Amino acid sequence: MLSAIVLMLRVKDSGSRAVLSDMVFFGMLGFYILWTLGHDTQIAYEIMFLGTLGCLSTVSLARVLSNGRR
Repeated sequence: MLSAIVLMLRVKDSGSRAVLSDMVFFGMLGFYILWTLGHDTQIAYEIMFLGTLGCLSTVSLARVLSNGRR
């Protein structure tokens, strides 16, 4: 995860930065979900729902980078 953040700072392409930021987002989401397995929390399901909404940004970025081709 730390290497993705460092690479995000070094890369100049905005598409690569967006992909790396998605990687950091889903990595932190995964860490939080694993943490909730051992600790009692009230918002675990809401965070997992946020992760499913985060997939929409990844799909839309893929459409932009591929110029709308499927």
